Amino acid sequence: RCRRPPPRADRRAFAMEALVRGAANAVHQRDGRALATALDANPRAEPLTGELSARGADTASVCARALPEPYNELVAERLLALAASNKRDFVEACTHQEACLSAFHRVFQESGAEWLLPALQVVDRAIRRLALLADAQLRAKSEKADRLQEAARILNRSFTITITDRAPLETSKKWGALAVINELFKVYFRMNNLRLCTNLIRAVDGTGFPPFDDFPMAQKVTYKYYVGRLSMLNANFKQAEEQLMYAFEHCPRDSLKNKRLCLMYLIPTRLVLGKFASGALLDKYALTHFRPLCSAVAAGDLLAFNEHKETHQSLYIQQGIYLIVERAKTIVYRNLFRHMHSLMGTNKLSLTLMASALSSAGVDMDIDELECVLANLIYHNYVKGYISHQKRFLVVSAKDPFPSLAGVNPGGA
Repeated sequence: RCRRPPPRADRRAFAMEALVRGAANAVHQRDGRALATALDANPRAEPLTGELSARGADTASVCARALPEPYNELVAERLLALAASNKRDFVEACTHQEACLSAFHRVFQESGAEWLLPALQVVDRAIRRLALLADAQLRAKSEKADRLQEAARILNRSFTITITDRAPLETSKKWGALAVINELFKVYFRMNNLRLCTNLIRAVDGTGFPPFDDFPMAQKVTYKYYVGRLSMLNANFKQAEEQLMYAFEHCPRDSLKNKRLCLMYLIPTRLVLGKFASGALLDKYALTHFRPLCSAVAAGDLLAFNEHKETHQSLYIQQGIYLIVERAKTIVYRNLFRHMHSLMGTNKLSLTLMASALSSAGVDMDIDELECVLANLIYHNYVKGYISHQKRFLVVSAKDPFPSLAGVNPGGA
């Protein structure tokens, strides 16, 4: 005879208890991947979603029967976090996830706990995501939104445990440090507290850190993306170009969203270096708003550059690249004066005529301001020459008066 399927409630109970038993087996076998899978369960998938709602009260006792301390608390708090998340109560979910991390750190700090590294990534990622959602709910209620700050504190505990591990490199918890660093980058960027990133970068560059090339590609790409953005904001444009290019080129081909994110910062970085994105690239990644900007910079069209920058000011501020776009004005000036030099056909350019030409192009600039712009270009090797203040002339070199952009110092321009 065919056995009838058990009632729905029993199926739900079996789902949660099976998950707990799976976690217990993973702990017994020291199988970090299996434990990570259990902790990363989808709370909206049947039959687990119904079970989380129906048996939330006895979650702790179910875990206590199957798991030793503190793993029972770890798994129970994670399940309660999933249940609260299912109810869209992200503040409660965040509280349970914080308790989950507290239990996790108690066992993870012990010697020989490197097998937990896959699970560490799951619980660290969860606390960051839940903290963001919790803060959004708190702000909507006009309450203090401080869960992301608490998440940063908890993630720093994960960072400290991994980076200070003294076990041999083959079994070191340091192999989990880069994933934690990437989570902290995401938190610090969201908090707009970028100075805290310095210690993270110093740790990766330190002599005791595992070889960077030996980490998973996904972690390396994320790291290069964030350090590239930091280099860009610190005006280290050549370094930023290298780091962001690494992230872009090593993203999977089908990860169009992530590739587009890299280009959002790589394009203005390269623009400051006098390198322009192709139209095909801009079309492919839906970044066509950069097209008129690139055209204006290449043509030395100061009026078009200023109009574009003003039109897209809100977008560029939102993306955090407005000041970088402003830096590209130096390249606009350089190309504009190169065109003037070509048209005038002399190495001795009248500042009065140059100011008049700017005015006719719709750009009002007096001679004193023009001298300041030219002096800056000369100082940073965009122009080879000197200014005769008394005679109001710009005298440029007969040989290579506008050197290749590869030899300039855009960081100080």
